[in-house]
Amino acid sequence: MATIQIVRFRLNDGVDENEFRALNERFQREVAPKLPGLVRREATHSSEGDWVLVLRYTDMETAHAAGRSDTSDVSQKFMSFIDMSTMSASFYDIVSEG
Repeated sequence: MATIQIVRFRLNDGVDENEFRALNERFQREVAPKLPGLVRREATHSSEGDWVLVLRYTDMETAHAAGRSDTSDVSQKFMSFIDMSTMSASFYDIVSEG
């Protein structure tokens, strides 16, 4: 059954937002296509500084494993920009879609 992961976070104080946006695009091109079971990844940003990632995986097992499967420099730098005290991740089984 397909799974959606919702990741919410804010950036660390002092992080240049344009640098993070560029890094996010690099992540999208270089890392996301290699994540097992990842079908789609969308990054969103609010005017208040909140970021939300919406990731669709083929199933719950691959969704949980994906984050642990990548240790690239791009991923490590991406994570270093995030204020971990604000980060949350939730997983949901898709029960209907149109």
